Amino acid sequence: MAKYKKRKDGRYHTSITLDGKKYELYSKSIKELDKKVIELRVKYEQGLMLKSPTVLFKDYKERWFEAKKPMISAKSIASYQSILDNHFTRIDYMKIVDIKKTDVQYVINDLIDKPNTANKTYMTLNQILENAVDDDILNKNPCRGIKKPKIETKEKRILTDEEFYLTEVADFNDREKMFVIMSKYCGLRPEETRALTKDDFFINNNSGYVRINKTVVYVSNKAIFQQFTKNSSSIRDIPLFANILPFVRYYLSSIQTNKLFTNLSNKKDEYMSSQSYKWLIKKIKDKIRYKAWELKIEFNEKGFTAYTFRHTYATLLYYSGINLKEAEYYMGHTDSKMLNQVYIHLDKQALRENNSIEDYIKNKLILNKQTIQSKTSVQDSVQNQIEIEKVT
Repeated sequence: MAKYKKRKDGRYHTSITLDGKKYELYSKSIKELDKKVIELRVKYEQGLMLKSPTVLFKDYKERWFEAKKPMISAKSIASYQSILDNHFTRIDYMKIVDIKKTDVQYVINDLIDKPNTANKTYMTLNQILENAVDDDILNKNPCRGIKKPKIETKEKRILTDEEFYLTEVADFNDREKMFVIMSKYCGLRPEETRALTKDDFFINNNSGYVRINKTVVYVSNKAIFQQFTKNSSSIRDIPLFANILPFVRYYLSSIQTNKLFTNLSNKKDEYMSSQSYKWLIKKIKDKIRYKAWELKIEFNEKGFTAYTFRHTYATLLYYSGINLKEAEYYMGHTDSKMLNQVYIHLDKQALRENNSIEDYIKNKLILNKQTIQSKTSVQDSVQNQIEIEKVT
């Protein structure tokens, strides 16, 4: 096992000798350094160690990607493939050693009107060139010092009180209702809900929970089953609230397949396709809209997605008094960054709507007024007594 040493700059360092050549590896954490050691050994075993200063970027990126594939999900593979195929034409036929900071900046500038894609492209290029440094092809990563493009953040929409009620009374069929329940009252990501099976539910007479440990994602409209979640923190047990337990128990007993959400076709035991999923969400939205029209309740469809239910679940945790650490577990987050923003926002909202300060000021003014009136009354009484004594 490699020995790690912490440097003065805070980074960890180790060296590995392969076939008589020494490789120096650096990272910010031991976990990340462990990963680099494993990747280096895998590449060496597969004969992917490109050391020639004449190697072209297009050849190196392909070798890098082949080594990375076994360690990432199907959806990530598709995302990386799209970036590698479409956004490095400027530097594909350049030698790795000739790529300068300016060339990297031009690659990013080409995507100035697509900030999210620019961010992914930068992150991918940074990984590839860091790898080239580890392989002793480059002395320095030309991505260093370049400002990472900011991701366009979308406001996390939640259900309004009226919409929350609409999702309770809309005329969903059993399949639609089960999807809404698992999203709204368990906070599951869509890819987690799509992967649910009967075996994931543990229910007794009065309580129960659902275990989240797998996902179904879509690549080129094809359903891909993955025996893992978004991250290690996403593996979790979510309690089933008393208000949904009877329906969950009924739904599990009513379906014929082990999978909860399958294609509505002859192939009954296959996970639902991308088209089938889109149709499910469309029907849910349509039925909410129709019930809103029927009850004359406002329903603003702008920004409404399957994630709206999950974001609403985060607010339910807040108002239920669940602390941030527990909420992080229930939501399946690796850190509390997103939830912290939600909690801070709701705290600020509560403060804005809080009347305690205003009530205190009102009470203080009333008390002051009563005190002044009392003092004035005493003074008047004393003055009157003095006047009486003068007369007598």
